[in-house]
Formats: sequence, C-alpha cells, structure tokens
Amino acid sequence: MPRGTSFEDHQIGRTFKHHWGRTIYASENAAFSTSMLAFNPLYFNREYAQSEGYRDEVINPMLVFGVVFGLSVEDLSEAGGPFLGANGLRFLADVHPGDTLYASSVVLDARESTSRPDTGIVTWRTTGTNQAGAKVIEFERTNLVVKRTSTPNVIPAPSGYAEDFTVGQQFRHARTKTITDLDLAGFTLSVMNTAQGHFSEQFMADHEFGTRINFGGLTLSLVVGLATQDTIGQAVGEIGLDNVKFAVPVRAGDTIGAATEIKQIVPAETGKALVTFHHIGVNQDGARVCEVDRHVLVRSRSHH
Repeated sequence: MPRGTSFEDHQIGRTFKHHWGRTIYASENAAFSTSMLAFNPLYFNREYAQSEGYRDEVINPMLVFGVVFGLSVEDLSEAGGPFLGANGLRFLADVHPGDTLYASSVVLDARESTSRPDTGIVTWRTTGTNQAGAKVIEFERTNLVVKRTSTPNVIPAPSGYAEDFTVGQQFRHARTKTITDLDLAGFTLSVMNTAQGHFSEQFMADHEFGTRINFGGLTLSLVVGLATQDTIGQAVGEIGLDNVKFAVPVRAGDTIGAATEIKQIVPAETGKALVTFHHIGVNQDGARVCEVDRHVLVRSRSHH
C-alpha cells in the first residue's frame, strides 16, 4: 500500500491541495528555535515580542517553512528523490502560536533527468496559508522524483470508509521508522514512565537483554501510528484495543514496520460501522515485535 506519487503524476499546471493542516504551538516554536541556535527573543519571549508591536511571540520563519514543506511531502516527494533546492522563498505574513497552517502546490516544471533515467526533475510552487486563508509563505522547490515502476501486489491506499475494507483483507504499510535514542528515553520520560530499563544503561548492564529496551507503549503507539493513515482516514472515534502482545524487545537502532488484517466489520449506528483491525509490528529482521486488535468507529461512504 504505497504512499507518495511518481514523476508521471506531475503534469505542468497540476495543483495539489495538501490534505493536512498543522497548528503551531509556542512550546514547539521555542524548542525549535533554541535547538537551531536561533536566539532571537521574538521567537520565545512574549513580553519582548509585544514590546516590538507583535500580538504574541513570532513563529520562527524557518519552522513555518519546515511545516509547510512537510505538509506537501506526501503528495510531492515521499516516494523518493532528494530535495535539490529552493528559490523565491518569501515570508508574507507573521505566524503566531495557535495559528493553523495549510499548504497547496502547483507543478511549474517537470522534465526527464539526463543522468538518472529512473527519475525526473520536478519543480513546484508551494503556498502556505493560515486559518483565515491569508498567505503566510510561498516558495519554489525542486526534487528528483522517481518514475513509476510495475510492482506486483500493490494496492491503492483506501479512503478509510467502511466499504473500503473486507474481512480477511491483508496489506503492508509503506512507512517504517527507526527507533532513536531520543525515542527510547525521551518518550518514556515524557509520559513519566520510571522503569529504568528504558533509560539507564547502568541498570541494564547485568540484565539478560544487556541494554535498554523500548517502552512497550512506544512500540504499540508506533505500530498503531504507522497503520493509521491507511486505515482510519474516515474515523469517527477510537473505541479501544484488545490482545496487545509484545513478543520481541525493541532497541535503539531497530526499524519498525507494520501490516494490517481486517478482522471484523459490524454495522453500527446509521452511517457508521465498527471495524476491528489487527495490526502487526515487525522489525528489520521480520520478527513480530507487537500485535494488537484495534476497534474503530468509521463512516460509511453511502451516508457521507
């Protein structure tokens, strides 16, 4: 179940309205700015920003760029091909904490690559707007984009309506994620999990595992997350989880992927159905690290 588009999908003039929006918060603005050493008090000192005539802290323009760029990636460049450069990047309006950003892109140029016959070179103009529809950023960017290949057993990603699924259907999700040390310790401590086996090498030195292992809640959350966009695009609500199992420990450096089987579809209230997904998480060696039954109330297409 692939994500992203191919070179052939980018005809000059085609417009993509990227389907996510993203609200920006003061905390992430401060964290981003300090991590990037962008020590401008406009980005993390409300009193200073207001003294300069702003209504609140100003969101670091590079964070605005990163978010609007990120919102476009699934439609434009997720399938593969490096970012080659940008031009005409303009910050058109200030963004403040609590603003929500949206993005759209238009294809400006698409041509064959002379050095890499399996790719093309595509340029887009991407525009970011806020919740009021005002433009806040605009830029052109160019990527190598892979050409379409014939791949057996590939199915289109469903929209997520109940009718898109059949009991017994199985599919593997395209995205994977490598567990980093930041995941291992940072997430565990952020949810106040005090089990030292997740963040203390000294504690685990004499343990049979020999090193820290991932908090199972993080492994579970990641497997559910990897499956989410392909399964609950039309979700009304998450009902619950059953039969959660962890068979193999996950360590920093492991790469986790996911697969799903549709276990049950039960009509619910008018226009909705209760779908049970069986999610399986696997590591880079193909070993199952997590399994879970996930119950979600989803819309029916016929009543949308």
